Amino acid sequence: MLFGHLAVAALQHRYTKAALVPVTAAAVFPDAIDKVAHYVLGYNATGRMWGHTLIAAALTSLVVLLLFGRLNAASWTLGYLSHLLLDIEGTVPWLAPFVTYEFAPHRGFLEALWGNLTRPMIVVEIALAVWATIVIRQEIDAGRLSLTLSRQGQGD
Repeated sequence: MLFGHLAVAALQHRYTKAALVPVTAAAVFPDAIDKVAHYVLGYNATGRMWGHTLIAAALTSLVVLLLFGRLNAASWTLGYLSHLLLDIEGTVPWLAPFVTYEFAPHRGFLEALWGNLTRPMIVVEIALAVWATIVIRQEIDAGRLSLTLSRQGQGD
């Protein structure tokens, strides 16, 4: 779920020194692409398709590298790959279009949301969100939180 991805991104920022903006943006990017394509546009048969591939991770990381430098690209890649790993509970089309994937039958948005809210892993996601909230609060209190792209590694 979204808050699990955001929590892991916050923890990655704190413990790996990943730049907060790119690691967080990348942590939600696959869902922003695929869920909108599926639920809003009716384009994909599932909420996990092109945004959930290793090709998308590599291409978007390359774009971030070219536009914003190494540190931001490394942070983006970390956030993106963590998203794909956190989704391992279901089918993730990592190697599409080279491999064909079978997906569960289509569920509507509310049915999918309820299914996510009632699965056992929600307890882990809530725990991660609480941990991340504590960590980010400490960063704010210490004046160490930056909501900008890193200038380090830019132009490298």
